[in-house]
Amino acid sequence: MTKEDQSGNPSVGRLQNLLLAAAASGENVGIVLVHAAAVERTDTQHGFNAGDRLSNRIRDLLQSKLLRRGDSLEILARDLYACILTPVSPPGVTMLAAHRIMALLGTTPLEPGGKAELADIAIGISMFPEHGPDAENLLRLAKQATQTARNQRDHICMYEVPAAVSTMDPSHYADRLRTALDLNNLAVHFMPQIGLRTGRLTGAEALLRWNDEILGMVPPYAAVQTAESTGQIDRLTQWVITSAVQHCAEFQSIEPGFSVSVNVSPSNLREPDLPLYIDRALRTWDVDSGNLTVEITESAMMHDANAATSALRELKSLGVRLSIDDFGTGYSSMYYLALLPLDELKIDLSFVRTMLEVPVNAKIVRSLVELAHNLELSVVAEGVESEAIMSSLAHLHCDQAQGYHVGKAVPAEDLAMRLRKQKT
Repeated sequence: MTKEDQSGNPSVGRLQNLLLAAAASGENVGIVLVHAAAVERTDTQHGFNAGDRLSNRIRDLLQSKLLRRGDSLEILARDLYACILTPVSPPGVTMLAAHRIMALLGTTPLEPGGKAELADIAIGISMFPEHGPDAENLLRLAKQATQTARNQRDHICMYEVPAAVSTMDPSHYADRLRTALDLNNLAVHFMPQIGLRTGRLTGAEALLRWNDEILGMVPPYAAVQTAESTGQIDRLTQWVITSAVQHCAEFQSIEPGFSVSVNVSPSNLREPDLPLYIDRALRTWDVDSGNLTVEITESAMMHDANAATSALRELKSLGVRLSIDDFGTGYSSMYYLALLPLDELKIDLSFVRTMLEVPVNAKIVRSLVELAHNLELSVVAEGVESEAIMSSLAHLHCDQAQGYHVGKAVPAEDLAMRLRKQKT
């Protein structure tokens, strides 16, 4: 029996199928539930047909003005709309979408029965897999958050898991992670990057994948959180680096000069042996240090700026390229651009995905590209999900792009196959 059969609601069945696909590829999904109180009020004041017109108007605005390609909309009731955002990372992207919905529907007068009317919306948010794997339960949690939102100033609320009923048992996850490392039951997928001047694949970002036989597909953030809290983060990072460098050697046998980037956590930068380990991996697999990029976030610097700076300068002395990830989302971006020996800046996907719909984000992207080039840094745009966005970035002289339009994160053998086709 399918989930659709169980729930009696085709929307729930479609959402469950989407969640299953997201789990298989290790993606996050945001559920933004929009309740428009004005629909029922309009029924009472102007009749059912007027309420129906208002409901349809809200639906059309959500579809045409607010959803990205790849997102979907489910109408759960005449006054209840579920915006399914996929993929989303970090959860802040979902919150940004909610604020965009509120900015439009919360201030745009609609015209039911010939009279201007605001939608009077409240927005509740739940996240997959953070809040659970089941579509029906996630919608219930989002609805619960919507009810809470009615009493909040901005009428937006993201569901929070009560500490007492958290489903994650840290010790259980720690044991499973230790077993996965012992048995080599982890995987690395690669998010391809394309050169916007040449249109060719030039590199890829290595992303951890953990599909446990007991826990199922564990989100990357949960794997890293478990490793950080149980003292396994150095071992996990070393595993990812070894895998990334090994596959980089394979990719370079097909496409010389192909590069791979890896993310390191704040605690990794406090580990004095990190540069030595990276150097050993590069030598073992005969990969030039200039073809490995180490990505950091601004939050990594906030934990211990002195230790992090020292580690990064040592990596730089080895010839490893350094990149600052999710740029523009922190509080001290300009400071770290001046402080660190960087080679690359990655523009956060929250700006790139909406640059064609939100004029201020287009200005931010343009300014960041110009700033990076003035500092002699290359620029990678994340979250490129359409040809129009990629063309706009090329026009701005952005160097590289990654995102679903370029390609999803795939196993190494799939990326190698794509590189071989590129050679023909």
